[in-house]
Amino acid sequence: MTEKKRIELTRLQGIIAIASFSSGVIIAAVCLFLVPPLGEIANSAISIVSELLVLCGAILGVKASYDVKFRKFQAELDQVLDNEMKLKP
Repeated sequence: MTEKKRIELTRLQGIIAIASFSSGVIIAAVCLFLVPPLGEIANSAISIVSELLVLCGAILGVKASYDVKFRKFQAELDQVLDNEMKLKP
């Protein structure tokens, strides 16, 4: 994957994670402060908020895992290339 595509994917993952977290917080706040009875959140609102927050965590977890594996692969590839360059006269 090219560097440009990787940066675009990272940006998209970040945008989706921020949007899902923000949506979850906004829905919870609206249900808590604006929807009667005040101070009570309905079960359906709790479930959608939890799903949005889990989505945010999953996206960030996948991104972190992908970044770690990519960096490990890149380091191994650099090591193989360095070893081959040392073997050539």
